Amino acid sequence: SDETLVDRAVASAKSAQTGWQRTPVSERQKILLRIADGMKARARDLAEAITREQGKPLGDAYGEVAWAESFVRHFATLDLPVETLIDDDARLVEVHRVPLGVVACIIPWNFPLNIAAIKVPQVLLAGNGCVLKPAPTTPVSGAIFAEICNASLPPGVLNTVNDNNDLGGYLTRHPDVAMVSFTGSISTGKKIM
Repeated sequence: SDETLVDRAVASAKSAQTGWQRTPVSERQKILLRIADGMKARARDLAEAITREQGKPLGDAYGEVAWAESFVRHFATLDLPVETLIDDDARLVEVHRVPLGVVACIIPWNFPLNIAAIKVPQVLLAGNGCVLKPAPTTPVSGAIFAEICNASLPPGVLNTVNDNNDLGGYLTRHPDVAMVSFTGSISTGKKIM
């Protein structure tokens, strides 16, 4: 069944996340830069897919690709430092950021690459596994983005699920999904909550 594909995608991300979280943040940052380079190299493929899938004029689609690439480059500059809250003779209190696990990223049709390029790099930088679910009307641009990401990531860290608007509920309720990042309609957001 299609739910089996979701199970496999989540299991793959969960399994790969264990090693990915041990990858130093500095290496994750470098991988994000390689992803941005890959987006730049495949700008034409991405722009043409966006235009064909959702009708955005080609010039605007190229603009979306450029913005998306810049988002990925920006996230590559972020760090996850240990913050010291208290350091005195009596105690040491630090804040350490740790990955949550598998994050489902659900992307809308209107800015399929921009929204993916905002969600996925942050998930990856934080050391999480990811399941990307593009909108049913824009699966090709999502697939190209995932292909670009997976050229630089360890196998299984990023997985995709394509559907006809029938797997979102199963994905968001999946017991091995630690977080859902959703952009879309209010009614769907209420269902996810």
